[in-house]
Parts: sequence; C-alpha cells; structure tokens
Amino acid sequence: MRDSITKLVSISFFGGLIGRGLRYGFNVVIARGLGFEALGVFAFGMVVMKGGGVFARLGLDSAAKKFIPIYRTDDDPAKVSGTVLICLVAPLLAGTAVASALYLGYDVIEALVGTTFHPTTRLFILGIPLIAVMMVGVNATYGLKQTKYSVYIRDFGQSIVALVLMATTAFVFSDLDLLIIGYLASIVFGIFLAVVFLLREGALRFDIRPDFEYKKIFVFSLPLTLAASIQYLVSWTDILVLGVFVPSDAVGLYQAAYQTSVLLVIVLQSANSIFPSLAADLHESGQNEQLARVYSAVTRWVTYLTVLGLAFVLVYASELLSIFGPTVPQAQTALMILALGQTINAAVGPTGFLLIMTGYERLQLVNNVVAAILNLGLNLVLIQLYGIIGAAVATAISLSILNTLRLVEVWYLLNLQPYSWKYRKGAMAIAVTFPVLLLNQLLPLPSLLQVFVGGLAALIVFTVITWQLGFDDVDKALVEKIR
Repeated sequence: MRDSITKLVSISFFGGLIGRGLRYGFNVVIARGLGFEALGVFAFGMVVMKGGGVFARLGLDSAAKKFIPIYRTDDDPAKVSGTVLICLVAPLLAGTAVASALYLGYDVIEALVGTTFHPTTRLFILGIPLIAVMMVGVNATYGLKQTKYSVYIRDFGQSIVALVLMATTAFVFSDLDLLIIGYLASIVFGIFLAVVFLLREGALRFDIRPDFEYKKIFVFSLPLTLAASIQYLVSWTDILVLGVFVPSDAVGLYQAAYQTSVLLVIVLQSANSIFPSLAADLHESGQNEQLARVYSAVTRWVTYLTVLGLAFVLVYASELLSIFGPTVPQAQTALMILALGQTINAAVGPTGFLLIMTGYERLQLVNNVVAAILNLGLNLVLIQLYGIIGAAVATAISLSILNTLRLVEVWYLLNLQPYSWKYRKGAMAIAVTFPVLLLNQLLPLPSLLQVFVGGLAALIVFTVITWQLGFDDVDKALVEKIR
C-alpha cells in the first residue's frame, strides 16, 4: 500500500465530510426551495432508485474491493481489467432490466400497494442503472487502495454538480421534475469520472486481453446481492412505509431528521471505505494479529467520534433542524431517537465488512433477513400508531439488533472483539467535553452561529484531552505503513 492507513482514512474522512455536507445540502435546498412536501416526494423516489440500484449492483461493489487488490498484488493486469469491466457492464445490464420491470409494472405495483405514487417516481426508476454503475465504479477505485478517487468522484464531482443543478432548478425554476433530471445528470458525470480514474490507474486497459474470472467473482458477489438489498431495506423501510401511510410533508420532516442523524456515521463510512481492502489483504496473508489490531483501533476511534457527535446532536437538535425551515417537536424527538440508533450502529465498527472479507459473507444474508423482517414489522405497526416517531423507534431498534448480531458473530467465529479498558480515555474526554456544549448555549449568539461555535469548541477540547492522554500501541497500528 503506497500510503499509510492514516493518510487513506484522513482523505476519506475529510472528503466524506465535505461530500456528506453537500448531500445534506440537497435536502436543505429542496425543503427551502420547494417545501417539505417536495422533500418527502424526493426522499421516497431516492429510496426507490437506490433500492433498485442496490439489487442491480449484483454484489459487485464488495467483489471489487476484494478481488481488485488481490489481482493487483499478484501483478495480473488482465484479471484486474476483466474484473473492472465486469463491475461496470454487469450493473448496467442488470439495472436496465430492473428499471424496465418496475417501469412496465408501475400501475400493477400501485394497485397492489393500494396507493398512488407521485408521478416523479417514474423518473427515479430510470436512474436505477445509472446509480448502480456509479456506486460499483466508486467501489472499484477502493480496490486500488486509494480513497482519493472515491472522494473526487462522489464527494466532490457528482455532489457539487448535483447541488448546483438542484439549487438552480429549485430556486430559479421551482420545478421538481427538472430538479430530479438535474440529479440524474450528476450521476452520469460521476460515472464518467470513475471510468477516467480507472483508466488513469491502469485498472481498466484496452491494450491487453482481459481475463474474466466470472465464476469466482459471481460466486462471491451474487450471495451478497440479496444480503445488500435486505440491508438497504433495513435502512430505508421507514421511508417506504411512511410514503404509503402518511402525507408527503410528514415524510419530508422525517427525512430532515433522518439525514441529520446519518451525519453521525460519517466516521464509520470513512473507515469502511478502506477497511474492507485491508481486511481482505491481511486475512489472505494470514496476518490475523495485525487484523485484530487494526479492527480494534478503527472501532475505538469511530466510537469516540460518533459518541461525541451524539452529544452534539442531543444538545442542538432544535437548532440543527431549523436549517430546513420551521419544524415540529415530533421531528426533534425522531432525530434524537435516530441519533441513538446510528451511534450504536457506528460503535460496533466495520464488523459487517469484517465478516464479508473473512469468508462469512453468507452469514450477512442471515443477519440482514432477520433485521429486515423485524424492521418491516415494527415500521408497519409503529408508523400507523405514532407516525414519524414510530418510524424512528423501529429503525433504531432494527439497527441495534443487526449490529449486535454482527458483533457476537465476529467474537464467536473469529475470536475478535474490539472493546477493552482503553475506552476509558475516550470516555474521559467526552465527559469533559459535554459540559462545553451545554455552557455554549448560554452565549448570546444566533442559533446557527451558536451551533457552529459550540461544535468547534467541543472538538478542540476533545482533541486536546485525547492528545494529552496519549496513544497506545493499538492506536499506533493505524499509522503503520503496510506495503
């Protein structure tokens, strides 16, 4: 690996932070420009598009992370190029098939569900092959053991183009259809960037005959298709069920709360961007002790930063939601519940990817089926009783149970668990930082400035305390170079 783990994760973290901020801005632009009803419509359509896209990926996003680094280590450019071509062409074909089936059966689906979807849902269906190709292309660049390309593709390129086009169509033209078309155009731009970077790194070559390891790749990836689709349902069943049972403006309020809570898993997502390739390499080479050290250190720091973020959200829930416009107390309550669920999700670290990269990918299917059934049942019951608060409770419980299953399985099957008495350092730092957030509320500042000042002050205090407490050998595993 040409760069240290620290450099890779820091690029992913700061790039992901910017990208997540830009994508968060999508929701703010829609709510401010077109209203919460439009945000609810957009959220439902995105769930449909991304859900179809997850199925159309055929599990090749994980396959790219696993096989590309192995073939590059073996210095086999023909297999690398063949794998990349499979990862780009197969999702396009599968996505086209899925989109065609949904588009042609649109009226039948409406009749079965017993509701009429917003007409813009058809536009999102057309985007299924596009989102599938872009996301697999991004994951193919992860297989190069570089995180900068994913940042350039999705966090900068696609997200900036999308935000500009969406802001123009929302505030200048006030047209939701044009806004969606602009978003789809940004995905095409993301695909273009992915192809360019894969060509630049020599992962995609046309001067040699590619070697297609179809059987090996699809035997690994296809079982993950259902697992990934069900995992997606675990995350987005709430929006789907809300779209059926509650008005679009309520869906928009929930979307604002949910997207705010998702900001808490930025650190985990950054770690997940590089951890799968590292885990595959270390497990393949039998470096189990090093794998345990990296897993432990990554999980610990993800937990520290996510719990700090949870404290921030709990203190400033009202101010954060005010960015979208006037909200209701139920949205604030939903945000707090969702934030707790996302913190539990992050605190187990990259456990799901650890199972996949160590040969237990089929176990992921079992985990996700259990969580999906539970999530669907809870959402169907609780949403009809308590609306968006019921959706938040259902999602938080499902995330907690899913990640507890993964954690227990990693401990039982791999004899790995990331927790120890060393967590006391982070607990001490957070305990000292939390009063800073509370005291900042006493400052006579506008609400948004108060949020910024409080967050910055808390981060500085946390950093200083953890620096003074020092780093141990496990922490130093994150800065060792792996070549």
